[in-house]
Amino acid sequence: MTSIGIGLVGLDHWYSAIPLAEGVVRNPATRLVAIADNDHDRAREVAARCGVDRVEADWRVVVDDPEVAVVLCFASLDKNPMICKASAEAGKHIISNKPVGRSIEEATSVRSAVRAAGVHLFPGESRQRLGPRNVALREWARAGKPGRLCSATMSIWAGLPRRWPDDESPGWFVDPDRTLGGAWADHAIYEIDILRWVLGEEVASVSGVTAKLVHEQLAAEDYGVAIVTFSGGLVATLENTWTAPTGGFQSSSRLVGSKGAFDLNGITDRQLVIGRDFFSSGWAETKQPAMHDQGADIDHFVAVIREELEPVATVDDAWYNLAACLAFYESARTGERVSPVAMPQLQPMTR
Repeated sequence: MTSIGIGLVGLDHWYSAIPLAEGVVRNPATRLVAIADNDHDRAREVAARCGVDRVEADWRVVVDDPEVAVVLCFASLDKNPMICKASAEAGKHIISNKPVGRSIEEATSVRSAVRAAGVHLFPGESRQRLGPRNVALREWARAGKPGRLCSATMSIWAGLPRRWPDDESPGWFVDPDRTLGGAWADHAIYEIDILRWVLGEEVASVSGVTAKLVHEQLAAEDYGVAIVTFSGGLVATLENTWTAPTGGFQSSSRLVGSKGAFDLNGITDRQLVIGRDFFSSGWAETKQPAMHDQGADIDHFVAVIREELEPVATVDDAWYNLAACLAFYESARTGERVSPVAMPQLQPMTR
């Protein structure tokens, strides 16, 4: 089969862009055609790392290239909707930065363009759905082993993001004109996405608080906590920070049902379960599946493009995830509990 040409546009969210580019190079079904970024030095650095000769300053050149079938868009959020829309209108499939934009209007415009073009957009925050740990968690929940799911607690403690691997300044990540928010949105969007997927439900309402606890000079929050109620009644507490000391990153999660529970401690890296379907009584430690399956995202997207699989996530998921995040920030601003806006109806997707 002919390999699928992929163009990388934007290195602002390098945390995702670089691993994805390396995954494209490793995959025999894909080839990295070009990298476009307005910072020529960092584009050259990644190109050399991936063995790619072609670097462009203008992203439009890559999007319009007939050799490019897929655009990896990881520009900052002020540019992301424009690039995603242009890519869709050019007939390109897309893997997008997270969130897909900064407003419902931006997300809706991208969704409309993607559906009108009949292309696929895979949200960056949904790549985690392909990891063995989350697949096992969804199967456990969908099999009814925990009974009726009642509550969840998820927390990610991180330090400030970096503009570039060797640059400790946070750069665009904390610029309110270029992003959605600070520490909470940076990681909570992953938690929102995985809970929506595991539960098969949507967010019904959100209440939240933001603060600047350590980095008072920031324009964005370094701490956020939300209470999120889902349509089936589950209540989730989501705490996300940029306040962790050096080496203090951790990601923990707990899902509690009427008959059992799952607990992953991100500090001790232990996974515990309880419930009649597992053991006679008490908490017990179980083998922890890997968080990520290296290369699974590119494998999956290739299979989707070739119509061998249904996508595990779509542009609609990107829209819903952003809507939940926007409800959080509205709640933090007003002190009121907020329901996400409803998704507008569009014409059926063209294929």
